[in-house]
Amino acid sequence: MKRYRSASHFWDSALNKIFPRRASRSRSDERNTFLSFESSTTSEHTDGFYMYSQALLEQENRRREALLYRQSDSTEASYSSALMAPIPRPALPYTISSPEWNIFSEAVKALEGAIDDDASDWLHSVLSVFSKVYTVAKIIVTILRYYGIEVEDIPDSVPAHIRRAEEIVTSNSITELIEAAESLYYSVYARLIMEIANVDLSTYFNLELRRTSRKDGFTLPEPDHLLKILAHCKDTLEAPTVCNHVNVNLIRVHQDEFIRRAMERAIGTEFFLDDLLGYRRYTMGIVSDTSSEFRSKWNHDTFLYQIPPEEILTVQSEKYLSFIPKPEAVLTVTGSDLPFVDRDSVDPELWERELVKDHRQAALAKMEGKGIGDVRRVDERRLPSDYMKERKCICRSSCICSWECTSDPERPCPCADRMMQIMLAKHRKAPGTRDFATRCSNLAKAIFECASLIKRDIDDIEIALELDRAFLLVDSEIEAQRRTPRKANGVKSSSQDRSSDMG
Repeated sequence: MKRYRSASHFWDSALNKIFPRRASRSRSDERNTFLSFESSTTSEHTDGFYMYSQALLEQENRRREALLYRQSDSTEASYSSALMAPIPRPALPYTISSPEWNIFSEAVKALEGAIDDDASDWLHSVLSVFSKVYTVAKIIVTILRYYGIEVEDIPDSVPAHIRRAEEIVTSNSITELIEAAESLYYSVYARLIMEIANVDLSTYFNLELRRTSRKDGFTLPEPDHLLKILAHCKDTLEAPTVCNHVNVNLIRVHQDEFIRRAMERAIGTEFFLDDLLGYRRYTMGIVSDTSSEFRSKWNHDTFLYQIPPEEILTVQSEKYLSFIPKPEAVLTVTGSDLPFVDRDSVDPELWERELVKDHRQAALAKMEGKGIGDVRRVDERRLPSDYMKERKCICRSSCICSWECTSDPERPCPCADRMMQIMLAKHRKAPGTRDFATRCSNLAKAIFECASLIKRDIDDIEIALELDRAFLLVDSEIEAQRRTPRKANGVKSSSQDRSSDMG
């Protein structure tokens, strides 16, 4: 028997003492572990990262399971809607024919279901454009009727679209308001361009007739001045805040229809070239000459204009030579319907004292180079409405009546009726007894007459200012008409911060 064991046997014994075999590990486990190590080429560090990643995945799976468990009480529909992305809303502000504001888009349809103040900014953005388009349309129709120009009330005409806008003015449906505003826009814009061309043509004829006296009542403005009024209406419709994507094809469709109906009416009506003033022969020479200034201007692509036949164009433009408005078109509200003061019911001594002060105001106005109305507007002693009730002038110095009323302060102001109309509209808080369409028609008449009576020797900006006041007035009427339903809906007012100087 050998006394010493081999070195290899010694090392085996030492290893067995340090690393004893685990009896719990089965042979299959050992084999699997062996095979896994044999087949793996990863290092110890790489294997640790793998195990860490697996732990993170298991943690994420547990979090999702917990989330699903918490949501298990929800219905399938609510769970599906919670996972859906919110529908984006159209960008503000709204403008005519904006691709984002297409009434068939999901973004606009989603606004229909919005409640309370949630969509108020979008609603008021639409109403702002709606109001401007409606105001321009009312003014244009008023002008046409004052001049005796036919305004057919047929489907797709300006009056038809105005009536539709008036029917839905209190609606909170953004889709309805957009549809009404855009239909009215293209109808009135197409007609406005046609009428601007007619007025422009009439300016080439030099009609040397002196303006009739203001004592004879309201007289229509000459073509040059009317052209400025219409041009500002056009600028309003073309403003980027109103329309940024004009649909040229729609304008052409409206103009083609307008020309077609004008030609139908002309059938069977003889066209006389010679007239009392010689206007037709002179104008036919202009429109038949393709090199004339008028044809060169209106054949340009800048204007969306379809030129009618020469005879039609001549007859249509001829009506703008008139100075006398059609009686049925003039402002129909009589003085008896307005809150004027009866002079006979006022204490004579008090009236005389006020007349003395009126003369002092007139003297002050002359020294300062103003009109008496300018002085009264800043008078701290009395309100402008107090002067209006006594038919005393509060017109700005830009009004034609200003000089005569300043020279004769006891003279009843010829503008009193329309100024009273404007004052009542300015301070109206409720719809009143007359319907919305009638109130806005009377306002449009008063506004047109005020713009027509602006002095010709002052800056054209006065016309723009006068018409801009019109937009505020009509906007106030829309606010008054919508006020009761708006409170019920919780929709905020869009004119709280606006200036009240609209007289």
